[in-house]
Formats: sequence, structure tokens, C-alpha cells
Amino acid sequence: MLDPYILRPPTLSSHETSSISDILINNLVFMDDSTLISSSKAGMEHMLSITEEFYALNNTSTNHQKYVLISNSLSLTTTSTLLPVEFRLSLSSLNTVSSISVTPLSITSSFHFLGVWFNIKGSRNFVKRQIAGKCNSFAATLRPARLSAKQIVYLYNSVLIPKLEYRMQVTHLSAADCYVATRSIRSLVKHKANFSRSLPNSIFYLSHALGLINLSSHLVQCHVNNLFLMANSSTSFIQRLFINVDTV
Repeated sequence: MLDPYILRPPTLSSHETSSISDILINNLVFMDDSTLISSSKAGMEHMLSITEEFYALNNTSTNHQKYVLISNSLSLTTTSTLLPVEFRLSLSSLNTVSSISVTPLSITSSFHFLGVWFNIKGSRNFVKRQIAGKCNSFAATLRPARLSAKQIVYLYNSVLIPKLEYRMQVTHLSAADCYVATRSIRSLVKHKANFSRSLPNSIFYLSHALGLINLSSHLVQCHVNNLFLMANSSTSFIQRLFINVDTV
């Protein structure tokens, strides 16, 4: 089925002199996921109404069954039944969809936004498993490779640490959690350096030795740096935020 997009041949004159008829082109365009953020249900309904009008203007269809609702205002528990939430949309000449029903995520489920994982309940278990999995995969990939201990440390510090740092922007793990998650990395370095398993792990983190980055200390430093940048930000919202914190 051809869509209504029509391609007309270019012309330099104001009157069409070409005998070539209009060309109908069948277009199939995929859009990236869109994220709507609102502090109220009424605000979300307003934005959903606008999106439906936008889809009509641009001859775009959307699959409402793939919509995902994430909310911390619903009185949900781990055992409650997740019922769909109905959003009533404003009808117009461009919007004929009166309502959209979306089932919210469970409070125990984790979701990602811009590559960063969140959890409505504030649970850290998913991120802990994810960080440990990344470290285990990294160690398993490099263990058979003919690399020295210093090369392993370089790859860990330069490649894996930035990835872990990005994924843990909003999830702070304890020193014990970081220690357990990076156990496979320390084992790999000991294996490549032919060190004894009983060698104290603190030696790996010495700058004049191997210089392996301590994940827990690195994350604390990152949070401090981000807090410093926010405190010196010229954005009015950030300034009001720090003023409110200071007056509490």
C-alpha cells in the first residue's frame, strides 16, 4: 500500500512544464524510542495527545501495546496485581484516539534510560549482578589471550572501568559489593603475573606497582567530582537545589 507522500520533479519555473507525472513513493521509516516524563497523570495525558497529533501530521503509526509505564506514585507491592492504567486523550481533528491503556512495570523490575539502569524500589541487586557479569565476561575473554599483567591492567583501567562507571551513575555500591564484583579481575591479574593466590590484594592498587584501579574508590571520586561540578553550575535549577539543601 502506497502512503500519501508524493515526489514532484524539481523545476525552476513557477509553472509546471514537465510532463512527468507525480511519483508515488512507498516509505517505511522507523523512529527511535521516545520517552515522556511528567509529574502527573494529567500532564502525561496532555503529552500523549500531542504525540498522537504529531503521528497524524507525519503519517506515522505507533504500537500502543509496546508502551511501558514507569511510576513511583502507584501503591504497588511486590505481590499486587499490575492493572493497566488508562490515559484519556484529548480528541481533535488530528487525534482520533480517545484513550491508551498501559500496564506499569513492577516496583521490583529494573529499566534503563540512556544506558543507565534504574529501579523504582531502589534495589541495587540488578546492577550488582550486571557489574559482576561484565567483570566475569571481561576476565573470561582475556584469560586465554597472550597478554601480560600490565596489559590486562591497562585494558581494565581504560576500557572496562569507564563502562562500569557509566552504568553505576545512579547506583552506589558498597566497598564490599565492588570487591566481590571485581574478584575475577584480581584472579586474572594474579594468573597473568604468576603471583601466588595468597598475595595481598592491596598490592594491585599501588600506583608504583600494577596500578589497578580500585572500583569502589574510583566511584567515590566520581561522585565527589560530579557533586563539585553541580555545586558550581550556573543552572538556576541546580543553584536552587543547593540553596534548599543548605537551608534544611
